[in-house]
Amino acid sequence: MKTILPTLPTQFGIPIVIVQHIGARSDGEWFRILEKLCNIKIKEAEEKEEIKSGMVYVAPPNYHLLIEKDKTFSFSIGERVNFSRPSIDVLFETASEVYEDKLIGVILTGANSDGAQGLKKLRKRRFGGCSRSFNR
Repeated sequence: MKTILPTLPTQFGIPIVIVQHIGARSDGEWFRILEKLCNIKIKEAEEKEEIKSGMVYVAPPNYHLLIEKDKTFSFSIGERVNFSRPSIDVLFETASEVYEDKLIGVILTGANSDGAQGLKKLRKRRFGGCSRSFNR
């Protein structure tokens, strides 16, 4: 993220939503530091907040972040998915229902297999797609 987000212009034309596997008691300092490096605004997503272009939204700790049909966020304290809450799978699955083929999913790194099922759903929705893994 530290490499990609600072390259985006202030008027970036699409919203970005980040799920970061962090502790439930995180104070969000990691994304405040990231925000200082970026041109684009970064904030923690809020319940019922309208999703807007040119913003980077971060899932709050210990809540699944869902995207509703009216393109707002909602939170869930549901069971952990692949040992994770927030879960990338939950975000990708709900986002694919709303944005359909106008959605790009990116997993930079992850814990366990969180994100794999959601990415499969995105690929299926888009009638194709690709995924890449780079090992160092």
